[in-house]
Amino acid sequence: MLTARQLYFEAVKVGDELPPLVKPPVDRLQIARYVAAAQDWNPLYIDEPLAKNAGFPSALGPGMIAMGFLAELSTEWVRGARLRKFGARFVKIVWPGDVLTARGRVVDRRFEEGGKYAIDLELWAENQRGELVVKGSAAFQLYYSAEDEARQRQGQPALVVTREEEEARLAKLSRAMPQRPAAPASRPLAPPRPLVPPPGKQPGPAPAAQLQRPAVAPVPPKPAPKAVKPPAQPPRPAARARPAAAAKKPRPTPRPAKRAARSAPASRAPARARRPASKPSGKKKRR
Repeated sequence: MLTARQLYFEAVKVGDELPPLVKPPVDRLQIARYVAAAQDWNPLYIDEPLAKNAGFPSALGPGMIAMGFLAELSTEWVRGARLRKFGARFVKIVWPGDVLTARGRVVDRRFEEGGKYAIDLELWAENQRGELVVKGSAAFQLYYSAEDEARQRQGQPALVVTREEEEARLAKLSRAMPQRPAAPASRPLAPPRPLVPPPGKQPGPAPAAQLQRPAVAPVPPKPAPKAVKPPAQPPRPAARARPAAAAKKPRPTPRPAKRAARSAPASRAPARARRPASKPSGKKKRR
C-alpha cells in the first residue's frame, strides 16, 4: 500500500538535502528489544560486567540500530518508491545515551531504458558530538510523474522521457513564465518654464544685467557679544577699632550688718499668777 503522498522523479534534483531525522537517546530497553527481535545475542550488548572486563567502558549499542535510522530517513522521504539497493558501513561505536541524527542528499538521477527512472542517495548518521557513526547509500526507482504512475497502474506502458526532452520542457516552461516588470525609472526633472513678458512688450533678448544674478555680498559674521563685567562694588569701610574695655572697678566688699542697738532682754517678765478657779456654788445666778 502506497502512502498518501508520492515523490516523482521530475521533482528531484541533484543536491537536494533530505530533512534531518533526530532520534531520542539510545537506551538499554531499545538495545534489548533489538537483540530479541534480531536474535543477535552478543554478550557485549547485554552483559555489562563482561563488556567492562573486555576493556569497554560499558555495554555497546548494536550498529544496526544506526543503520535502521538511515533506512527510516530514506523511506520516509521517497514516499512509496521501489528500493533497489541499500547498504551501510559502520565507522564508530554507538554507546547507550547517544543521540543520533540521520542525514542524506541526492547525488545522482538516472534515465534508464524502458521508461525507468532511478535516484542515488548518500546517507550518514552522526552523534551529539558531531562524530560520524555510520555511512551508507541507497538507490530507488520512481515514477516520472503522476501521469506515468496512472498509466502503469492501468496496465499501459511506462511514459518514456529522455534527458534532452526534459531539458527542453524545462526551458520552455522558463520562457513561458511571465517576467517581472522592471522597476520604473526615476522621472526626469521638467525644464524650467520661460518667463512670459507683460502685455504690450515684445519679447526680446534680456539684457546681460538681468541674466546675471547680482552677486550678494557675504554677510559678515556678527561679532560675539562681549562678556559684560558686573560693576565693581565700592570697598567697604574698615571696621572701627573698638576701644579697649575699661578696667572693671573692683566691687566694694560688703560691710558687716549693724547689730541691733537694742539687745534682746536677758529674760522675760515673769508670767502673772493665775487665779484659782472658783468652785461652783449651789446657787444659780439670776439672769
